[in-house]
Amino acid sequence: MSAPETSQTRDYFWNTAASLMLSLTTAVLLLVVQRSAGLWAAGVFALANSVGQQFQALGMYEVRTYHVTDARHRFSFGTYLATRLVTVGAMIAGIIGYAVVSGTDLTGALLIAMIACLRVFDAFEDVFYCEFQREGRLDVAGKACFFRTLVTIAVFSGVLVVSGSMLVAAAVTLVVSTIVLLGAYLPPARGMFELRPRWELRPIGQVLVECLPLFLASFIALYLANAPRFAIHRYLDPERQGYFAIIFMPAFTINLLSFVIFRPLLTQMANRWVGADRAGFAAIVRKGLLGTLVAFAAVALATYTIGAPALRLVYGTDVSGSMLELMVLVTGGALNAAGVVLYYALTTMRLQRLVFAGYVAAAVAITLLCAALVPAYALLGASAAYAGAMAVLVAFFLASLLLALRRAVSRAPAA
Repeated sequence: MSAPETSQTRDYFWNTAASLMLSLTTAVLLLVVQRSAGLWAAGVFALANSVGQQFQALGMYEVRTYHVTDARHRFSFGTYLATRLVTVGAMIAGIIGYAVVSGTDLTGALLIAMIACLRVFDAFEDVFYCEFQREGRLDVAGKACFFRTLVTIAVFSGVLVVSGSMLVAAAVTLVVSTIVLLGAYLPPARGMFELRPRWELRPIGQVLVECLPLFLASFIALYLANAPRFAIHRYLDPERQGYFAIIFMPAFTINLLSFVIFRPLLTQMANRWVGADRAGFAAIVRKGLLGTLVAFAAVALATYTIGAPALRLVYGTDVSGSMLELMVLVTGGALNAAGVVLYYALTTMRLQRLVFAGYVAAAVAITLLCAALVPAYALLGASAAYAGAMAVLVAFFLASLLLALRRAVSRAPAA
């Protein structure tokens, strides 16, 4: 194997390992909290994690794609680092603001804020991850992210099991993860790129303005997943929040499966569109949607037949009385996965405005549906609101894609 092939294999391995570790963090920590502290604590954790995830979009600001493709170094790492410090600061302020107005007591607000702030590490380390990738050392970034995330999971879980207090577990994890993050990223970064932020307002402002549309789309996309949890917090109680987090797991699984199936097709799809192969482009989109359908069928069958016993075995909670909610959420998960396929298709066609409009329409839909359905139908209402909003998103994206393809074909020169 040649040196470039070895480097690519190494990069792929550690990037995949880091991505997998990040993807499993929520599921693993929810399992530990549920098993060691009960359903009420799982509900508090689920809400706090959703708050952290929502404001993580602000912390990361969707600069990743812009940063890693800045091959000509229009902006230095010092500029990207300063920008990230600004956005992470705004993220922390947003988390604290939500905790203060969440309607809980001081201890509850502190708990929500501290658990949500565990997401700060994901947002901050991303700027180092991007720079290592830009410098051709994705393997270094993958290793650092993998071990930092592993330590976060292990410390939080271990301290929670020993102390029985999520507040203590969050506090210790925040301290230890800070030390590990600095130790994992700073030593290999020395000698490769500058480590001081460059506080120059103009370039920082340019990065923020350039990435604003992507950030807004990302923030709204996360809101679609988190809105039912925010509504449950407003209208119901922490135990049902924890219960909802458990029955949402099959929907989470279908999204992972669909991404694994569709990810290898992304480059092919882009090449077909750039090469003006409209039929080939449409065929790849159909393959992606078919893969989503296959994942939906597999997960739906598994959920219907063994879903309740499996979730009880893993989380120790009987969900057999919520089969309807489970199936509605799986349907919503499948629609979300289809929406991701259509999102990439529309983005490849450079129709970002339509993508943003679709997210706004779905956000309005889920806000109205949650307000109407959650107070009346509890978790079934939350499940239906999620699936309904995903249906709105897919319908909007699909109509936009079909119309755009029709226009592209009509404008193509005759053979």
